Amino acid sequence: MLQPQGLKLPFEPARSAPVIFTSANPEKMVFPVEIISCILRHATFVPEALDTSPSIFFEDRDAVIELVCASMKTKASLSLVSKAFHDVMENYLYEIVMIFRFDYVPILLQRLRTTIPGFRNPRGHKCRRLDFYLGIGKIPYADNAWYEGGHTLWGLISACPRLEILMARVVRSVYGPDHPHLTHKALWMTIAACCAKTIRRLELYGFQIRMDRVEMMLRYLTKLEACRIIGVGPFDQSVDIYDDEEPKERFIACGDRSVTLRDCWDYSKMSGWFDAPTVGEFKAAKENSHWPPFATSAPYILPCLHTLRLDTIYFSRLHQFSFPRLRHLDMTFYLDDGLDLYAKNDHFPVSITHLTYAGRNVPFSQIFCLFPHLQQLSVAIEPSEIPSSEYEYIAPHPNLEIIELASWNGAYDPQSLIRDDILAAVRARKLPSLRMIKLTPPWEHSEELPLEECEALGVTLQVVLRAKPTFTGMNRRHHHG
Repeated sequence: MLQPQGLKLPFEPARSAPVIFTSANPEKMVFPVEIISCILRHATFVPEALDTSPSIFFEDRDAVIELVCASMKTKASLSLVSKAFHDVMENYLYEIVMIFRFDYVPILLQRLRTTIPGFRNPRGHKCRRLDFYLGIGKIPYADNAWYEGGHTLWGLISACPRLEILMARVVRSVYGPDHPHLTHKALWMTIAACCAKTIRRLELYGFQIRMDRVEMMLRYLTKLEACRIIGVGPFDQSVDIYDDEEPKERFIACGDRSVTLRDCWDYSKMSGWFDAPTVGEFKAAKENSHWPPFATSAPYILPCLHTLRLDTIYFSRLHQFSFPRLRHLDMTFYLDDGLDLYAKNDHFPVSITHLTYAGRNVPFSQIFCLFPHLQQLSVAIEPSEIPSSEYEYIAPHPNLEIIELASWNGAYDPQSLIRDDILAAVRARKLPSLRMIKLTPPWEHSEELPLEECEALGVTLQVVLRAKPTFTGMNRRHHHG
């Protein structure tokens, strides 16, 4: 059978292929199902949505979500054209699942667990990307639902055994700053048990996970290429017990809206969202949660990981891992002892080419020395305190091309950082490859930007205007991604 030029068939054609009549006169217009499937696939495919390459470091998340939503609407419309079209689109309808309303979770779980006639496996086996965005914006969310089944994302993770991308942001639906739920460690165990052999991209936002449980979970995910976890808390060996039980209660001080969170769901009472057998599964998953067997000792090797973002980096714990391909690191560092102590470890990520940094007590000169392959440095200047650098005794950094000073809401004036630090390094011939300094407003300028000074040194000073993200907190501190 001829294959349309430029298109790749998603599966091998059968010897006796069914046909679809696409004209009132079937003798004039007859196509094998595989050709129709290939055309519809090409028309609805969003390659960015399944991307796990290093290019996601620069991803415009809002744009990708909009493309996926448009594609999902097109798929749903095509599936209603005829039974034949529905059968074709069944292969792709659940490939990417995005959830913005909890109301859809129970019926979605039922559909993903259903095996329809003509298929060997349940629909969930076709799901490659699963996104949760609950409690965001003005879309209502039943907060209590979290404590009934949130520790397995209501069974959806186990219903999708071939999951390659998991992205989740679930917060309480309260006015003001986002407040996370209490999260039972069964969630991390579920991810480790169900996704170890398939997951390539994992992004978790605002769940509050302690660093020891980050270690426990990541060591299983050897296929992982990109990981972003926001809400990481410290593990203090002098106080904490490694992988102990989660707290059942937490008080969040927020003035008049202070609240006490409690993980005390009464499974003897039906919520009405799920049937009794499903609720029984949720209860058993929490009571019987455990880590899968694991025999390898530290250091744990993640051979494919190229992008890592933990909102707070605890290098004292990351020495448990080896990241031989790590290139993009998003690092928040507030410890007073600097980075030199951790840089002596054999597994310190010196291979980094793109670094996003926020912190204090780490001057630019130290960053240049510790990351010799660095090509782009992005500094979130609002939460950072950057000491002045002494460049006299450091070697030139041959690779750094771009430095970005970024902010969303601050009134910080970048003049001194540009003139007295970055341009000082250029004058001292310590940054021979630097070609651009980017600024992300808003700024309150006390004077004009040093455009002519930068130009005289062969450096472009660029002001980058970006719209605020729809999914606040899911992007990097300063721009998309």
